[in-house]
Amino acid sequence: MLKKAILIFTILLIGIGVMVMPIQSGILLTDREGEPFYFLPWDSDEITIGWRHSVELTPWKETYRITDEGSLSFKSTLYQSYGAGTPDVEGEVDFLENGFIQVTDIERKIAYYSLYYVSISQYYLEENEKKYPLSQYVPENTNVQIHYEQLQTYEWLGLKLKRINKEG
Repeated sequence: MLKKAILIFTILLIGIGVMVMPIQSGILLTDREGEPFYFLPWDSDEITIGWRHSVELTPWKETYRITDEGSLSFKSTLYQSYGAGTPDVEGEVDFLENGFIQVTDIERKIAYYSLYYVSISQYYLEENEKKYPLSQYVPENTNVQIHYEQLQTYEWLGLKLKRINKEG
């Protein structure tokens, strides 16, 4: 009887441990209220958000380092033409040979990245040169928040089940 109790207790401890241990680190796309759209497994300690500027119609990229706490720390921005929203009074500006401008050394740390998704802007996430177009993960004309998260087993399973239910 004691061996059975120890076995049951051990199985119970292992089960609880599996449920509370982080299973997956990645990028969680949510709406403004925090309702998830999609979870992308992420192996890099950087994330690049790219888009086509709505006025200048030129490519832009912002790269952030993912901190140990899961926040995003600004690393650089890269753009082709000066216009609305362009950093001009902070950071170090480099004019690159390919016609792009790169700004670094801006002190900015954010809990998540927020944007309003419209397809004309062609937003995407990039990890080690692999692009993930937001058009595949979020609805048109939506406020989107981009978070770095370490999900526990039950959270990861919950997101999977919600996605299965939405897709039918």
